[in-house]
Amino acid sequence: MIEFVGATLVDVARAAGVSQSTASRVLNGSARSVLPENEERVRAAAQRLGYSVDLHAQATARRDSTMVAIVVDSLTDPESMEIAMGIHERAELNGYAVRVAVCRLASDEGLAVLRAVRGERPRGIFVIVPRDKTIHDAVKAEVVEYQSQGGSVIVIDQAVRRDHCAESSGRWQYGRRLAARMLAERSSSSRSDRNLKGQS
Repeated sequence: MIEFVGATLVDVARAAGVSQSTASRVLNGSARSVLPENEERVRAAAQRLGYSVDLHAQATARRDSTMVAIVVDSLTDPESMEIAMGIHERAELNGYAVRVAVCRLASDEGLAVLRAVRGERPRGIFVIVPRDKTIHDAVKAEVVEYQSQGGSVIVIDQAVRRDHCAESSGRWQYGRRLAARMLAERSSSSRSDRNLKGQS
């Protein structure tokens, strides 16, 4: 099990009574101004909760990531592995390294592993859930939080399998299509961000 220790930015924002973006501006050194009273509350909350800024993650976030992550519940589930193989193959063809993490998605372990993977700032995360398994509510909340910060996450659960993965070859092809879609969307987003920065 991969352990995750310490408060998150969300915890600090909640404790300070401000938005997550405000807490981020205070703690990550944004040039955008923050009301003095809000800055004071954020810094006090961060100190009280023992929050520390991840300088490596900050540096990584400032450049395009060349890694995608696959989080799976089991390496012995054939359907999950076929989807993962499709994702892996397409990502490698596009020049990305692939990080695979294994955890029990129905337990707290899933939350710890997902947070650890998030900290590596991948280009995108694929969460593959076996047909007969569910995701812990805390893992679902972590996915939503990551998406709210602009992260790309695709969850392949039982409903998705039923609609798209009836055949073995279909599961492999579906994994390839998912990877192609995510990487295309992220590339387009990165180009737009660079264009906007160039115009400012």
